[in-house]
Amino acid sequence: MKKTLLLAGGVLAIASIAVFLWFRGREPASKPGDGTSPPSAASVDRMAPAFSLSDIGGNVVASSQFLGKPTVINFFATWCPPCREEIPGFVEIYGKYRNSGFELVGIALDTDTRGKLPQFLVQHRIEYRILLGDVATVRAYGGVRSIPTTFFVGKDGRIRNVHVGYIDKESFEREVRKLL
Repeated sequence: MKKTLLLAGGVLAIASIAVFLWFRGREPASKPGDGTSPPSAASVDRMAPAFSLSDIGGNVVASSQFLGKPTVINFFATWCPPCREEIPGFVEIYGKYRNSGFELVGIALDTDTRGKLPQFLVQHRIEYRILLGDVATVRAYGGVRSIPTTFFVGKDGRIRNVHVGYIDKESFEREVRKLL
């Protein structure tokens, strides 16, 4: 009986945390200066931190590959509801602008679900680059505290905008177009 109560309590606690994070991540799209989900002054208009991360095939990808290209870097996890919700819009916008030199990089912060990542990519028809995140990269980008967090990086390698939380397809496309 005690084990059942402890198990039920643990499941309820985890579910409560997941719901909290899901609602917290569903912030409206931010615009610079509008007061919704403002990026810190230190995050915007600075050079995007360098990184070297592995993709799911074990190939190392360096951020220097993206210099000279408008790039979006999205920190996400496969278990994150708002992350999953914004992916179809990302897939569509990437397909629309990738021939214009646009790069979209997903940095997966999964730890216990990494084995499911290849299936997740197929299931969601993700054709943009997905890399396996690490603590050093999270810290370099200002200690990403909430997922999803999306960095919009100009051709010059400078961070132009940061969006914390869910971003709808229209707002995402608007930010991408500013980079092109």
